[in-house]
Amino acid sequence: MKREELYKEIGLIDENLIEAAGHSMEKRKKSISKKWVVLVACLILYSSTASALLATEYYKNQNAEPYIRYLRAEDMELAPVARYDAEKFLQALKSNNNEHIYIAINRLVECFNDQKLREKALNALQPFLKNDNPKIADSAAFAIDILSKSYRSPYIFKLADGSIMFTLFNNYSDYGSQNVLWRIKDNVLQEYLSFSPPSMYITDIIPSPDKKLVAVMTSSNKSEFVQIMNIEEGRISPELVESARVKYGAQKKLDTWTRPDHENYSYADKVVWKDNDTLEFEGSLAYQDTEIIENVTVAYQFSKKVMEVKGLDSSR
Repeated sequence: MKREELYKEIGLIDENLIEAAGHSMEKRKKSISKKWVVLVACLILYSSTASALLATEYYKNQNAEPYIRYLRAEDMELAPVARYDAEKFLQALKSNNNEHIYIAINRLVECFNDQKLREKALNALQPFLKNDNPKIADSAAFAIDILSKSYRSPYIFKLADGSIMFTLFNNYSDYGSQNVLWRIKDNVLQEYLSFSPPSMYITDIIPSPDKKLVAVMTSSNKSEFVQIMNIEEGRISPELVESARVKYGAQKKLDTWTRPDHENYSYADKVVWKDNDTLEFEGSLAYQDTEIIENVTVAYQFSKKVMEVKGLDSSR
């Protein structure tokens, strides 16, 4: 039995009062429900607005704090990288400055992949074959040999995979040639490898007997370096002079600290291929800032990455 019915039965409450109370409770329930709906709606609106504001602030911070994964030299210039401009070098051939002419002749080799520019460069270079300056005449002969696809120069090295390797600015310095290797494969010229200091000059390129590997000798004005490369597979050995210095130093318990400039003050001589896989040379290895000089023989087997360093017989 409901409470209202009970009260009626015992006569303790007037019927009109019961009805009025019922209407009051119903209104109160409706009023409370509406208030909760409004409150929840306000909370949702507030939450959405706050989320939007936080997201906006987050993206503002993202723009204020840029994400940089790796900085390249060209990125730091804040400008497009300058493209190769053959016309600039063709114009430089008309200069009265021999240095500019020499640089232009060598740089014109880089127009190899453009047939029209290549033909234009070939015509422009012909007069320099008889230049009174031997360095200019020799560089013109080399550039013409490349651009005409004759490939007869002694500065060109033909490999087993059909590609050819060479450097530009051959012997421009007393120390050697420019420290960049160029490759022509399938009639396309590409820069293959640029050495970093202290390998500032390429002094020699020595192909293995089967021409599958090449030994590249580089130098600074203080040190010499040797590396073996498999050009086709893109594999390269460690630098062999420094590796020999460290290995022999460990054998003799000598300090072999590496200098910050990576100069080793050591030298390689009589670099020869023992077979198609093993390179040998005589080394003069410096320790304790040249206070100690050790003369050694070095053999390196490229495929097995095995180095052998022995003291050189002083009686030789």
